[in-house]
Order: sequence, then structure tokens, then C-alpha cells
Amino acid sequence: MIIRPAKPEDGPAVAAVRVASWRATYRGIVPDSYLETMNSNEAHWCKVASGEEPGVGLCVCEADNLVVGFACYGAARAPQFDFSGELYAVYFLPAMIGKGHGAAAMLEAASGLKSLGYSDMILWVIENNERARLFYESFGGTVIANSRQSFKIDGTTIWEVAYGFRPLPEPRANR
Repeated sequence: MIIRPAKPEDGPAVAAVRVASWRATYRGIVPDSYLETMNSNEAHWCKVASGEEPGVGLCVCEADNLVVGFACYGAARAPQFDFSGELYAVYFLPAMIGKGHGAAAMLEAASGLKSLGYSDMILWVIENNERARLFYESFGGTVIANSRQSFKIDGTTIWEVAYGFRPLPEPRANR
């Protein structure tokens, strides 16, 4: 497994990983009608992978010469919580979860945020995604007070909360 900056040709694989991850992770949380017909947003991910989004970083996790996961990060989009950087997305193919790749991607994204000049980060997670919440907590993330918010997907209300990291996560022994 290697973590590396995304290349322009990684866009389609990143888009496919996102769809596969959503379908596996959010089944029973997000309506099946959405999951089965969700747009891969391939054009967006090709643009990000090509470096056409200033200030946005994208790293991919590669195993056996295939993109199996990714992390995307940049400036915080929710300034009301006073965080400078944000981890926008971390997704992996279902078969790759639990193998340590997510931890490597998380640390690479934190390093990328640091190189962009950020000293902290926020991320949003669907409230019912217990596995992700435990993962972020293992890196020292804490739920930001009063961050709970909702959005709708196919008529279903989905709740999310923000996690804050001050300082950015760094590698630690025995994680």
C-alpha cells in the first residue's frame, strides 16, 4: 500500500471509490433510492485530481496498482467554528476498511493541511456512522459543541456532527 498525491488519471477511480464506499457505509442510513442511483461526480473528481481546484489537496491510497481509497482536504468551509483546515472526505473500497489504510490517509491529509499552512482541522461525519466516529476519536478528534446539523437526501433527514482537531493529528506509536 502506498499513499501518494493524486494524478489527473486518478479521477475516475476516486469517483468510483466514493460511490462504492457510500453504498457500503451508508446502507440503512441514506435511502437506497439515492445510493443505487447516486452520481459519481466523476468530472469533479477529475478536476480535483488534476490540481484544478486551488488550495485543495487530494491523496490516493494505492494497493496492487489500484486506487483503493482517498483523502481530500483544504480550507475550512465553516468559519463559524474557528478552524482553518478541513478534511472534506476520506473514502475506501469496502474490502480495504480495517487494514490501516484509513489511518495512513488521515495522517497524509493532516500533513498536507500542515503544508498548506493550516494548524488544525474540522471534518463532518454522519452522526449514525459509528465506525467513522470511533476512528476520528482514535486520532484525538472531539465533537464540536453545537455543530449538529441536518440535510435531506430523497426526503430523509440525515444528521451530521463536526469533529475538531487541535493540533492536527500526527503519527504516534501504538495507534
